[in-house]
Amino acid sequence: MLTEKETALLDAATELVKEKGMIALNMSDVHKKAGYSRAAQYQSFSDKNALLAALCMRELVKNTEAIVQGRFEDLTGEFSVVLRPVVYSYLKLSDRLMIDSAFGLMLTQVRSLPDEENFSFMKSGFEFLNKEREMHK
Repeated sequence: MLTEKETALLDAATELVKEKGMIALNMSDVHKKAGYSRAAQYQSFSDKNALLAALCMRELVKNTEAIVQGRFEDLTGEFSVVLRPVVYSYLKLSDRLMIDSAFGLMLTQVRSLPDEENFSFMKSGFEFLNKEREMHK
């Protein structure tokens, strides 16, 4: 469960990534946008990779919940599809294990979706990501 501070920092980071892109994301912009001190930010996220990992993790959890609840219009892939492969090898082992676990849970839900055309792209995309994930284990 995320704290109010962590949620605010992740929301701010999400907005900044959408505005500037992942590479231009600056940690000092995140805490300022969220209204927290630099020290408070680093208590929650030790570096940019930890922050990106948390963004990915949050999206995986939200997507899994959306599938379980049948809210398919809420599915996103901004962080789990784009960030996970990019930052994965730079993460601490604990973050990699956490993301792998969440990805596995989401993949199980994606695989359980009906074999309908509107889900075929998502299913094939996540199967591709799973192959990539398996290669880097």
